[in-house]
Order: sequence, then structure tokens, then C-alpha cells
Amino acid sequence: MLIKNRILIVMLYCMAAFFSSVSCANQYQNYGMWDDILSPVQAVGRFQWLEKCYSGLLVETWERMYDATDLQSEQDKINELKKSWLYEEGRLKSFPQYLTFGNEDHENPVNWKAGISASESCKTIPVGYRIIGLITSFDFKDYCKISARDSSKGYIKQVEFGTFTNTSGANNLSNFWGRVIQVDRGGNYHLVVTPGFTVMAWPETWHGWIDWNRDGDFSDKGEAILINEVSDEAISKLIKIPANAKPGFTKMRITMDVGGGSRNPCNNIRFGEVEEYTIKIN
Repeated sequence: MLIKNRILIVMLYCMAAFFSSVSCANQYQNYGMWDDILSPVQAVGRFQWLEKCYSGLLVETWERMYDATDLQSEQDKINELKKSWLYEEGRLKSFPQYLTFGNEDHENPVNWKAGISASESCKTIPVGYRIIGLITSFDFKDYCKISARDSSKGYIKQVEFGTFTNTSGANNLSNFWGRVIQVDRGGNYHLVVTPGFTVMAWPETWHGWIDWNRDGDFSDKGEAILINEVSDEAISKLIKIPANAKPGFTKMRITMDVGGGSRNPCNNIRFGEVEEYTIKIN
């Protein structure tokens, strides 16, 4: 299993009805990379949406989890899942769980996600998609939101951090929150960022931040890890993890902008891309 974070993956089912010929989920190299990370409140909303739109799927999940088709009502089975995944002693769990979906290779090629609120309209699960896991939520701070205006000509092609590598296409904002990068306090890791171009290469300006103290912003000393790095090729930087970094899950934000970008992590950029990742500080 490539992604070993307990907080993200707590349980998988080898469910023939959903995986057809697939024998077990953890055989797949993309296991865990679903970009479907929800807060506790959103996890509740996911269950409510499924109960509204796919109650039969929840019932079948219960029956496969417990290898039973008891005579108890379908609503009782749904309520039992709700209690198990979301609540403890009548209160919302600190880290409730929710279902996520993908294809048989545990990928999400059409960028489809189940709803996160009972008020959302029902939508059809794509052909070939199925339940691929039960994920445990964790609650990020409310970071400022930013995006690029146009990524059609230049974008972030690849990010490497230590042994982690992610290659992607052009989007104004890419939230790779499900792709967790593990680091150790006091350790040194090479960060390599590579631009991609659809027309021709231009010098790009890179900025990057990691919220080392996990307080919901990137404004503290040492949290800017890339500052006005300019090149039309890949840039490599050695990142030292602060010895006093706060253990747990935090955010990394990377921006690339042919227009110069900004030292302010909350400023939108013009021509390029913003990518965000989850960092697990050990």
C-alpha cells in the first residue's frame, strides 16, 4: 500500500459487486490517490447525500461489511452505518468516515465526486465507477482561497518532494489534498517543480509555502519555501523541515506564474497554476 496514512485510509472492502474482477483494492499503485478529502461536516453531508440518492447502495454496503442479509429494515441498516461512521455516544466523531468512488484502477479520470450535502441534486455514478474505500476525514484550517486566471499556456507539470512525485495537466487550481507527502521534523528533502507549456517555454516565477505550525496561514517565519524563483525549466530546492514543526497534517501551496506571481500566498495569480498538497509532519 503506497499511502499508509491511518487518517486517510482505515478500511477497504473486496466487494465483488463493485469491483467485478478486481480481487482487492490495495493491489493498485494509485490506491489512496482520490483527491476526495472531506472535513467532518462534509463527511456528514456525503452520507446524507448518499442516503437521499443511493440508499440501496448503503444497504448493500452494510450487508457486505457484515456478511449478512438480516431481516432488520433497510433504514436500520443505514442507521447502523451512520452511527458507525459518523457518531460516537451521540456526538459527531472528531474524524468521521465516508465513502469515496473511483474506477477499477482506483483513479478518477472524469473528476467525479459524490455529493457533500443533502441539498445537492442527485447525479449518476459514472460507468465503471464503484466504491473504492472508506476514508477518515480530517479538518484543515480555513486557508485563504486563491487561483490562477488562465492556465492554458503554462502550468505546473510536475512536483517532486523527496520520494513523492505528482505529474498533472493544466488547471487554474489543483487541489491534490488526497496525495499526502510524509516528512520528518529536522529532515532535508529536495523539492523539484517543473513547468509545462502548451505553446512555447517562457520564464516562470515560482512561489511556495508550507504551514509548519498548522495555524491556517502561511505568514509565519520560514513558511515561504520558494520566493521569486524564475526559470523556464525545472527548479530544485532543498527544504529543511523545522525541528519545531507541529506534527500532523498541514498544507503546502505552490504557485507558478509567467506574470511574476506574488509573495502574498493569498493573492490570485495571472497566467499559470496553483497546486495544493497535504503534508504529514512526523
